[in-house]
Amino acid sequence: MGPYLSSPIRDKKTNSGENHRVRFASSEMQGWRNTMEDAKLVNLALDDNTMIFGVFDGHGGKEVAEFVSRHFCIEIVTTRAFKEGNFEQALKDTFLKMDDLLRTTEGLKEVIRIAKDLPSNYPVQADPNMMMAGCTAVVALICRNFIFVANAGDSRCILSRDGRAVELSQDHKPDLPQERDRIIRAGGTVDDGRVMGNLNLSRSIGDLEYKKNNSIPAKDQMISAFPDVRIEELGARDEFLVLACDGVWDMLTSQECVNFVSQRIKNKPLSTIAEETLDRCLAPDIASSGGLGCDNTTIVIVELKH
Repeated sequence: MGPYLSSPIRDKKTNSGENHRVRFASSEMQGWRNTMEDAKLVNLALDDNTMIFGVFDGHGGKEVAEFVSRHFCIEIVTTRAFKEGNFEQALKDTFLKMDDLLRTTEGLKEVIRIAKDLPSNYPVQADPNMMMAGCTAVVALICRNFIFVANAGDSRCILSRDGRAVELSQDHKPDLPQERDRIIRAGGTVDDGRVMGNLNLSRSIGDLEYKKNNSIPAKDQMISAFPDVRIEELGARDEFLVLACDGVWDMLTSQECVNFVSQRIKNKPLSTIAEETLDRCLAPDIASSGGLGCDNTTIVIVELKH
């Protein structure tokens, strides 16, 4: 059955927690796919004033998504921009730094271990030819009453404001004019909505085989890890955030997702709502789905306290 199972795996990995500012719940489900390639990030105390949430949707393997979820917090707090309070630049620097780490000998070894489910100290050879995977990345950093959302790829972050969906990221698809222009300038092509006839997104972390044009900066490669960053001030009308991979957004519009959560948030735990959202996005069968609802699904819901 190719990349799909004969029946979906509905088991979910769900977590929840809170601090004085937010409640959160995350849930991940493999679904119809042969393997689970998503990862997520939740850190309620990046520093005294800062929290961070992320969803990473892997393709070609789970290893890059898992690598990014492990290293993102460690790297962002060491950037000069973060220390100076310039969170927009810190996010941009850290997205690009993930690719730099993946190219190192230790980075290559780590992704091979992740891909093969090996212990962290297991001896492996750093073979660049085995680094074929990539992942989308959508990250929301909250500091005091501001949110900074960085995105590369087609995972998405939305905000519910008075029950209305506010999209805090744009899906990066190869057919978008600015994306197509960059791809072509870098020496690539867009065929049937796919970069080089292969990838159906135009920005990602990893996918290093598309980032070998040494005559242009990293952010200008045909597949770029450089994120768009949106900054939004949070106020009393803002209710919750949702970060999710395209397995959710293939099945729900941003407003439908807000409606789904809003109808439940007063009388159900966030963890239950997160799981019910993933169930809502799972196709009942493959034959009639056209591929929609058959992907891995990961969601992080962040309820804002006031």
